[in-house]
Amino acid sequence: MKNKVVILSSGHLPKDERIFSKIGFSLNANGYAVVICTSTEELHTNQESILFDCFNGEKLTKRKKINKFYSHLSSHSPDVIISSEPLPILAAHQFKKRINSSCKIISDITEWYPENVAFKYRGLKKWISFFVLYLFNIYASNLADGLMIGEEGKRKRYDLIAPFKKKEIVSYFPRLEFFPYSSIHSIKDELNLGFTGIFNKSRGFYKILSTIETLEKKLPHVKLRLILVGKFMTRTEEELFSSWSLAHPKIEIDFSSWLPYDLLQSKLNRVELFLDLRELNFIFENSLPIKIFEYLALGKPVIYSNAASLKKFFGNISFGKLVDPTNDDEIKSAIEFYLLNPDERERQGLLGRKLVEEKYQWKFCETRLLHFLEGIKS
Repeated sequence: MKNKVVILSSGHLPKDERIFSKIGFSLNANGYAVVICTSTEELHTNQESILFDCFNGEKLTKRKKINKFYSHLSSHSPDVIISSEPLPILAAHQFKKRINSSCKIISDITEWYPENVAFKYRGLKKWISFFVLYLFNIYASNLADGLMIGEEGKRKRYDLIAPFKKKEIVSYFPRLEFFPYSSIHSIKDELNLGFTGIFNKSRGFYKILSTIETLEKKLPHVKLRLILVGKFMTRTEEELFSSWSLAHPKIEIDFSSWLPYDLLQSKLNRVELFLDLRELNFIFENSLPIKIFEYLALGKPVIYSNAASLKKFFGNISFGKLVDPTNDDEIKSAIEFYLLNPDERERQGLLGRKLVEEKYQWKFCETRLLHFLEGIKS
């Protein structure tokens, strides 16, 4: 009989790339029976031999949500539970305590940490929230049998708060079959710029728009095209972008909302240069952006904010430029460099692709994932 793994999430959609296309895919391909259970959407189906048994918990209290997760775990009786956030770990712990004491619980630490929630507030509420969530994170982490951590930079905290737990780095790298190399077919005085993610101020989206606006004035003979994949968080932000688009009819905009993981490359292979000018706040300074590895896999150079996380991870980069997101002249100069040097775009894109092939693709993460699960089970 196959070992059964149930993947829980209270924050991600059922077909989130890490849950479904990476962890779920790899476990299923290597002999595990996989069930995905999230509280973000009602979904009951089977895809690629992975069972989705998900519910919409938007209106549920935390207690009722935990009970719902527990009920689903009881019906599937897993051997291993992987949780993407601390909250479902409480349900996993109940299941282990009441029904299957040999079940192993793994906390998959990628995006959730107290700052993500607490730092949305201001003043005293911010720090009270941080303190409470930090204590909860300590508690939940120590209920798990092991911790999968998305990047080395986040391990230090968990070595401190859960020093005796088994840990493994299982990173965010792309599945190369979904991100084939696509060469850059440059046309003189044209440039396709790309951005994916959340369209808001902290992600640097409006900095990108203002930079393009300045370039349009400075280089009126150049055809600028903006290829976007992602979503707006508020109606106001969407309306601001709509107004900006109408005010700049010469800039061609190719917009798509979120796309399935396996379809991203079909939209992004036309991009010649990716931009990400996110603000250098605490979270971005200490977290690797997942998208950069996908851009490199496609063979496209990048202009990124010079976050400490990127400088520490890559050192001196050969596949793009790191810039100060507050320095407009530096950003414009970087874009103009790639506009005037199409051969350099091609060369740096190839260097990025080579790096991904040699170091930063999912198959290396899969090996770590499988080794870690076997170690936890033994």
